[in-house]
Amino acid sequence: MLRTVLAGLKARPSRLLLSAVAVTLGVAFVAGSFVLTDAVGAGLREAVAYQTRGVDASIEAKRGTDLDDTTLEKIRQVPGVAAAEGRATVSAPVLGPDGRPRDAAASALSTDEKLRPYDLADGRFPTAAGEIAMERNSAEGFALGSPVTVLDETGVPHPLKLVGTFSRPADAGLGGSTLAVTQETLRRLSPKATFGEIVVRASPGVGKVQLVADLKKTPGVSVVTGKEAAARLLRETAPNTAGLAKFFTAFAVLAMVVAAMVITNSFTILVAQRSRELALLRCVGAGKRQIFGSVLAEAAVVGAVASVAGLFGGLGVAAALQAVAGQETVYLPLTTRTVLAALAIGILVTALAASIPAWYATRVAPIEALRTPTEAKRAGRLRTVVASILLAAGVGSGVLALQSTVDDGAALAMVAMVALLGATLAAGPLIAGPVVRALGSLVPGQPADLAALNADRNPKRTAASAAALTIGLAVVTLATTVAAGVEAGRSRGLDELLAADFTVTSTVSSRPLPATLADTLAAVPGVTATATRHSFSGDLGEYGTYQLTAVSGDLLRPTVLSGRLDRLGPGQIAISKDLAEQTGLAVGDTVRSLRVVAVYDGVDAPGVDLGFALVDLAEQGKLAMNGESHDGSVLVKVADPDRARPALEQALSGTPIAKLSGLDELKEEAAAPLRETLNLMWALTALAVLIAFAGIANTLSLSVLERTRESALLRALGLTRGGLGAALTTESVFVAVLGAACGLFVGIASAWLITEVASGGGEAIVFAPPWGRLGVLVTAALVAAPLAAWVPARRSGRVPVTAGLTAD
Repeated sequence: MLRTVLAGLKARPSRLLLSAVAVTLGVAFVAGSFVLTDAVGAGLREAVAYQTRGVDASIEAKRGTDLDDTTLEKIRQVPGVAAAEGRATVSAPVLGPDGRPRDAAASALSTDEKLRPYDLADGRFPTAAGEIAMERNSAEGFALGSPVTVLDETGVPHPLKLVGTFSRPADAGLGGSTLAVTQETLRRLSPKATFGEIVVRASPGVGKVQLVADLKKTPGVSVVTGKEAAARLLRETAPNTAGLAKFFTAFAVLAMVVAAMVITNSFTILVAQRSRELALLRCVGAGKRQIFGSVLAEAAVVGAVASVAGLFGGLGVAAALQAVAGQETVYLPLTTRTVLAALAIGILVTALAASIPAWYATRVAPIEALRTPTEAKRAGRLRTVVASILLAAGVGSGVLALQSTVDDGAALAMVAMVALLGATLAAGPLIAGPVVRALGSLVPGQPADLAALNADRNPKRTAASAAALTIGLAVVTLATTVAAGVEAGRSRGLDELLAADFTVTSTVSSRPLPATLADTLAAVPGVTATATRHSFSGDLGEYGTYQLTAVSGDLLRPTVLSGRLDRLGPGQIAISKDLAEQTGLAVGDTVRSLRVVAVYDGVDAPGVDLGFALVDLAEQGKLAMNGESHDGSVLVKVADPDRARPALEQALSGTPIAKLSGLDELKEEAAAPLRETLNLMWALTALAVLIAFAGIANTLSLSVLERTRESALLRALGLTRGGLGAALTTESVFVAVLGAACGLFVGIASAWLITEVASGGGEAIVFAPPWGRLGVLVTAALVAAPLAAWVPARRSGRVPVTAGLTAD
């Protein structure tokens, strides 16, 4: 049997090629996900290494103490200390070339070069007060030698000369500055800034353990070695990468599921085409186990070869995705885990996918398989029953999800989605025939008639070819529709919540906007109303401390669930639905001598935090903890936003910390992260769809070999090569239409269910399918279908008529 397997592999390399391609793509995705996960860790370790390079000891303040210049001088006097530098980071917004403030932070430049956590890119580092170096990525729009305006903690502008740019690894969540200044300049920006850390470099020949022991004698400090500090920083930051790892793993599983379906379909066709060969082997003495083992052996060989290719393809996938994400340094760590996992998964998935066709091969009696092949059996009643049960389970779970709490509803929604997908896949052979016949009747011409007849001849095969595409498009349709719903929900939330056209916020977190700013903007021509909003921690007496919002005017209008909220006045409070549920308060009750006048929906909009309750601005002083406001903004309503904006910017020119944002900018700011995630999803799902089209191409290629005599007979009766190729191309399009329609149905239905469940929990999400994007997706699938059929179509026309008529 080993010789038979080797001979079969040698005789049928083309038939196994596209199956190997499907495995290669699937393994490439798996390996790429592992490499990407390890790349995040590698980038994080490099960032930590930069942050702690040259550091032999790290010093932090104990609770209740600060690290200041006095402490730094004491550290420098400890024997064995070659250099000690204090690291302090302060908020320092930069005015861009357009005059608008950009969020940034500044840190003091270490005078000791070996303790600097970045490398010089251009120019030089600052050496005197009034000079600045910027991180290369944030220096766009500035030229070396040009002035850069930096705002201090009070909002006062400081013109500094840009003398250089520096680079470092992506901080991977470590945080850090984009500006490097001298210690003197830092004191100008924040006179009361203290050090967050003091780093120490040991003198040559001084042991690190002894150095740490000597440094611990300094009162009020906690000291660890540089290696321990790096390990601690890595532990604190590493959990942030866990979600990304799960994200990549989920898509790797998707790719392998799609690849497994393609492999199963391919080997089912191969076994059917080899039925006579396998029956003959049974007749000459081969047992069922030997037949089963021979099919699995072929699959294992295909899986092994394809897995090796997929492993290296995974490196390319990881590199490409990092490049698309704009990462300057591409990390390609290849660990033993990645190698073993990719090979094991590729071989096991291939073997398991081929086990079902291999088992079917042993079920056919030898004498029956030696007879003339008959038409494929149609889908039976069992499939109808299974599809009906799954559909009923999906609908039932969906109904329960809509009637349950958000947490339970989310779990039931997942069950409903899986059941719906299963029902669609199970019903595929039942609907494949009617669908392709309908498509054949809609498309005129002989190629369409032949394509419909060929696809309808074996509906199980047609449905299996479309199933992989169904899964891929269902996932991307679901993700796209949900993301569009969240984006539309946030946009609608802003429109409903704000009766203003602009918001003005402070770019310095520790510096509130001037109290008179609302009056200043109200005097601008074209402004019809202004309102001040403050977010603060408020004491609600026996009910506890909550985040509250104080507002003046009526430009903030949350959705009222009970009561009335036209305009809050002194002595009144409006509470959120969450606060009402937690405390039992209702309209008409009193809290801290304030009467509850309304209960509102607590859904926030981007840039506008409603908090747990709304009060009049005059009540803030009575309720605020420590009498301090955490953040604030000014809402501005104008008659004509386009004409009023220049005047508003002119009025804000005397307040550099003020940032003016229109509603469209707030919406774009909220949508940007969603679009980035969606683009990554599209890139990852594209590989799964590519595997699906490899399956369609594989099915058509094997179908061409299976129908060699039939194609030759059609040629002999007058059908041209072009007509034969057109029939195959049309068949590919019919399969793609079937898969795309099923995928859209499952994806949109699942997205509607998720939208309804999430909106019941107060999430800003609406059901708004992005038909334009989905149209592009379907169009791309239909364009890819002829490409998948190109090679099989060329092959079908190359076989000479006489040779085809004599083929077995």
